[in-house]
Amino acid sequence: MQGLAAWISSPSLEKLRGDADRFYPNETGGVLTGYWADDANVVITAVMGAGPAAVHKRYSYKHDHVWEAAQIGLEYERSGRTNVYVGDWHTHPDALSGRLSGTDKRALRRVLLSRDARLSKVLMLVLFGRPQEWRADVRVAEFRRVSAWRWRRSLSIESARLQRYD
Repeated sequence: MQGLAAWISSPSLEKLRGDADRFYPNETGGVLTGYWADDANVVITAVMGAGPAAVHKRYSYKHDHVWEAAQIGLEYERSGRTNVYVGDWHTHPDALSGRLSGTDKRALRRVLLSRDARLSKVLMLVLFGRPQEWRADVRVAEFRRVSAWRWRRSLSIESARLQRYD
């Protein structure tokens, strides 16, 4: 995965920043839907914030999985069955970087192993900073074989550029 890019509209990015402002100083998050245009470019077509049963704490965020699954289904139908779940987003309030925590990495592994997600690659977008100053860091995770003669897989996480489209 070289030269990865995640494409997002300005209104979608502003929605994420607005949600981050609203829940600050606690973490918040949600899901991203869209499609992979090719192996290196993912287009985020819709962003969903936290569901009503989500739990927001200073250093953690728990998804409302039932609500999110319903929203993903609605977006899938609304898009003519083209836009699917491509990843998650969440905040790291007051952080100086969007570095992934161990919890974040375990979440990526769980999604890739999930039969429901049916993904070979998954996105994680982290907004870090504080209100009116949020910056974004995007990572793409996938399993890679350790070697040609061994079946063991290793989780590979690489940075992606966040590109705006309008």
